[in-house]
Amino acid sequence: MAAPTATPPASFSLSVSNQINKSRIHLVTQRIRELAHRGHNCSFRVLAAQGPSSEKRPRAPPGVDTRIHWENEDEGWVGGNSSGSTQEQAKKEDEFLGEKFSELLNSSSDSYYQFLGVPANADLEEIKAAYRRLSKEYHPDTTVLPIRTASDMFMKLREIYDVLSNEERRRFYDWTLAQETASREAEKMRMKLEDPYMKEVENWESVPDMVDRLGGRNMELNDQATQALTFDILIIIFSICCIIYVLYFKEPY
Repeated sequence: MAAPTATPPASFSLSVSNQINKSRIHLVTQRIRELAHRGHNCSFRVLAAQGPSSEKRPRAPPGVDTRIHWENEDEGWVGGNSSGSTQEQAKKEDEFLGEKFSELLNSSSDSYYQFLGVPANADLEEIKAAYRRLSKEYHPDTTVLPIRTASDMFMKLREIYDVLSNEERRRFYDWTLAQETASREAEKMRMKLEDPYMKEVENWESVPDMVDRLGGRNMELNDQATQALTFDILIIIFSICCIIYVLYFKEPY
């Protein structure tokens, strides 16, 4: 009687496409774990089919959504949404060159615009009107101010008008003024946030000893110190003489 032969175990071969799919599933699984660790909620479904490598993978039944659903639409793509970040950066630049830039110019207390009494975004007609108004006030022939003061103010007014009436020079002046104002604002904010005790520690300097300050030289004595030192020397000499007299000249009883 022939011995029954055991049925050989089924062997499965993985094609190149199945290996790629496994690597993709592994990457997606790692991404889901990271999101779950950060508190994001997402749903994940995987449909797997087992069959010969020559057959195509069967499609999902109708009504079954096999896509990965992310809480945030941008997180489904590894590269993120580059258009959103670009638009946000462009928006920040526009704000700085628009309202923020005007705020920096208007916040300066000694700018040319403050001297004319016009806003930083004033057009050329407003600048001309302010110049004509101040010319009558500071001109030496029509002013009520002292001649010296009026001449200085009128020369400054001419200089301001020459700068602000030229588009290129005005653009350069605005940029320079904005940089200076931003630096002053940052310095004020830094001084507000600084700890005064830490500032004292940073500025602390050790006081050198008397020998270090004199560089090895003897310190000059004043008159009072000289008299005291002379008196001490005389007392020491008198004491030595008394000791010698007692030891050698005084007769014992």
